[in-house]
Amino acid sequence: MNFNLTELIFIAIAYLTALFGTAYITERGWISKRIIYHPITYVLSLGVFTSVWTFYGTFALAKESGYSFLASYLGASGAFFLAPVILIPILRITRTYQLSSLADLFAFRFRSATAGTLTALFSLIAILPLISIQIQAVSDSLHILNQDFSSDQIAIGFCTLIALFAILVGARNPSLRYNRTGLIVAMATGSLIKLFAMVTIALYALFNVMDGPGGLELWLQQNPQELAIFDTPLDSDMWRTMLLGFFSAIIVMPHTFHMMFTENTSSNSLHKASWGIPLYLLIMALAVPPILWAGIKLGIADQPAFLILNLGIQLDSNFLTTLAFIGGLTAASGIIIVATISIASMLQNHLILPFTPPLATDRLYSRLLWLRRILIVVMMLSSYLFYSEVGLNYNLHWLGTLAFITFMQFLPGILATLFWPGANRNGFCLGLTAGMAIWIISMLTGLLGGDAFNAEAVILDDKNWHQIAIYALSANIIVFLLASILTRSSQEEIASASACLHNSLQRPVGPQLNINHSDELVDLLSPRLGSTTAQREIDHALKELNLLSGELNAIDLVRLRTHIESRLSALFGPVEASTLLNQQLQTGPVDEYRTRDIHLLEAQLETYQTRLSGLAAELDNLRRHHRMTLQRLPVGACSLDEKGQIMFWNEEMEHFTGQKNSSVLTRKLISLPAPWGELLDSFSREETNHLLSQHLLIDGENCWLSLHKANLADDSESMVILLENETENQLLVNRLTHNERLASIGRFAAGVAHEIGNPVTGIACLAQNLKYETEDPYILESAEQIVTQTQRITRIVQSLVRFAHSGQSDNQQHLESINLKELTDEALHLVSMDSRGRALKLSNNIDSTVHISGDPQRLMQVFINLINNACDASPDQGAVWLEATPGNNSVVITINDEGSGISPEHINKLFEPFFTTKDPGKGTGLGLSLVYNIIEEHYGSINVVSPANKNQNNGTQVVITLPVT
Repeated sequence: MNFNLTELIFIAIAYLTALFGTAYITERGWISKRIIYHPITYVLSLGVFTSVWTFYGTFALAKESGYSFLASYLGASGAFFLAPVILIPILRITRTYQLSSLADLFAFRFRSATAGTLTALFSLIAILPLISIQIQAVSDSLHILNQDFSSDQIAIGFCTLIALFAILVGARNPSLRYNRTGLIVAMATGSLIKLFAMVTIALYALFNVMDGPGGLELWLQQNPQELAIFDTPLDSDMWRTMLLGFFSAIIVMPHTFHMMFTENTSSNSLHKASWGIPLYLLIMALAVPPILWAGIKLGIADQPAFLILNLGIQLDSNFLTTLAFIGGLTAASGIIIVATISIASMLQNHLILPFTPPLATDRLYSRLLWLRRILIVVMMLSSYLFYSEVGLNYNLHWLGTLAFITFMQFLPGILATLFWPGANRNGFCLGLTAGMAIWIISMLTGLLGGDAFNAEAVILDDKNWHQIAIYALSANIIVFLLASILTRSSQEEIASASACLHNSLQRPVGPQLNINHSDELVDLLSPRLGSTTAQREIDHALKELNLLSGELNAIDLVRLRTHIESRLSALFGPVEASTLLNQQLQTGPVDEYRTRDIHLLEAQLETYQTRLSGLAAELDNLRRHHRMTLQRLPVGACSLDEKGQIMFWNEEMEHFTGQKNSSVLTRKLISLPAPWGELLDSFSREETNHLLSQHLLIDGENCWLSLHKANLADDSESMVILLENETENQLLVNRLTHNERLASIGRFAAGVAHEIGNPVTGIACLAQNLKYETEDPYILESAEQIVTQTQRITRIVQSLVRFAHSGQSDNQQHLESINLKELTDEALHLVSMDSRGRALKLSNNIDSTVHISGDPQRLMQVFINLINNACDASPDQGAVWLEATPGNNSVVITINDEGSGISPEHINKLFEPFFTTKDPGKGTGLGLSLVYNIIEEHYGSINVVSPANKNQNNGTQVVITLPVT
């Protein structure tokens, strides 16, 4: 069977066009998001691991070594079975710190450009043989189907098409972390095609060539030698080496790393893949024996690498042949596209950018894209040269095995990243170099030397190649361990190691920046990125963090720095990103848990609880309990770090000071608004640990508080300060003190009343006797006045005694009809005797016919208090006047002044006990409270209107309503 070349080219181009079309319509949103983001789609995309080595080369290995072909399936499945321990932690690190390749991961973990460079170089060396066999498989399969063109010409055309597709898919956004859903769906589609091709051809071979399971069993009984190869005992050393090699390869190979970690955003997808990929590989593995035995039966197993393709040709089936060709094309194109994109990113970030001058240009993104496109072309050219100069001389399956085993040298670095914080850059770089050197010198030298026979003999010698692989890996591990133990890790390495450990929390791993404004960060990046690009990166980061441009507090600045480093890492790699941000360093050890770091960790722990288990969960619960206890304390609590920055500010402090927790954290005490900044800062510097009943005027109100502190460390500003609101207690003390004073006055007044009462009684008796001793009208009138005044003296003394005892009258009120004009005239007369009253114009505009019912002495106290307050508030030569408006059952009395008025926030508090706006010592705050109580006793009401004069915005009017006689 000889296919027409035009048909083959059409099939190849049509398939690649369909693959690109799938990616295009996906990114255009024409495919449902439920399909795009479904875990099964992502699981299928990981089928990129099944390259032509699996699709073609596995048949050669199965024919020669029996069950050894299962090593690739079982090793890869083992890695996914351990997804919660290895894969998901790596996903967390790459997603948190925006790492897009294995070189980025190692450069970040070891904070070393050398680590990234070595990883990129050795990954390139290891991937070239793997890409070479993809090119070889496609070109040879096309040559088998049509001999009009040589394999070399076909390879050139294929590499050109793949380079174009890789550029279209992988070089349209400068950040490799840009979510290319189209690539995921395209690779998932390719995996479905490979699975369909293998299963379909296997079923055809089983039922049409072998005549079903019964026919297969009969044929194996007749040809026991074909089954004997699968009964051959496996070489345990070689078997373990292959398992370990494929286990390592699926984690660290550029294309699988890219699909598992760079394109993936959900750990749930990897959880599904932990059983989905083993199932996928199991189905692929089950298809191998039937196809192999069918090929042996048909006599076409002499070239086992292309047995699946020759099966269709032998059966003269265009459908099977085309299906096998498309399956192989899919297997080859998938790995080349993804691996080329990933390797180009590694070379850009770890070989080109670190050694080039700053790209400070507004077209930075465009230059990065063109650089990646050029690297993709260079990568494809290098792969073609390796294929034409080296790959053509060797079989697919052992050249693929060589590549897979090479990736095993990265396994110690992966395990150290996740589980060994003591590993350092010296150990990693020296160990990787030692292991790779042994493997390359032993294995790849023969390839480059062109001695095909000797090289193939070396690698196929079961007593040699796997031992060399283990020796190389052992040398890698030993050198890694010794160098890490004997050399000291840098502070940045220790911080990065902590960030990479399983179940660790995100925290900044670089030094702090000594800046306070987002524009300063733009200025810092502009020399390397260009002002436009720097501003764009900062704006994107601020938007993603929901922050506003401008001055930032310390915590938001750390969040912004960490996010910017992650974004830059996706563009330039972690080393270059760290270099860009660390141009301006703040002194101080990196490994200290700085105040702002603690707050970031606290914020993460609040959302991290469900991911903790065992002792960690118990400790976190204890932490939450202690924090909640401090938050809900009925006293204010704040703590300072060793630099005097606020670390903790509880709810009571927020309530009492009006300063939110988020606005004060990491600030110095002195920077707080008045009066808190000066008060707390001065107290923190005093030697005494207690400050009791400190008086403050807050928003015009009197407040008293007590302060207590305790140092948390010697020779530092670290301390805890407690603030206790003593206002209610102090008001109670003042009231008790006032009552005690009144009681003292009462006792004194009782004595005075007794002493005054006797002579006053005598005077009253003598005055009454005068009317019996004379008829002189003048003397009789004087005697009557004397009796009246002695009665008044008696009532005043009794009122004083009552007031002194309780601040209010007793229940025995002397209610009588009172002439309001006379009562208020007397009150004005008493007030006018004071120097302040004499400086004002006091007038009484009340009609003399107005009468009210009440206790004249109690009401006299009301008017004297109110007129005194009006006088105190009035300017010199100001006017105070009284008016009254009679009604049907009540009289409305107003006391008016021309003072400055009362502020709105004070009006509702005027009648509260102890409230006063007068200077200390000039008022007790009890006068208006007493007035209010007396008016209530007389079944009246009192209100205050201020300002009374709306035009001039001054004056106060007190309105009293009292019942008439």
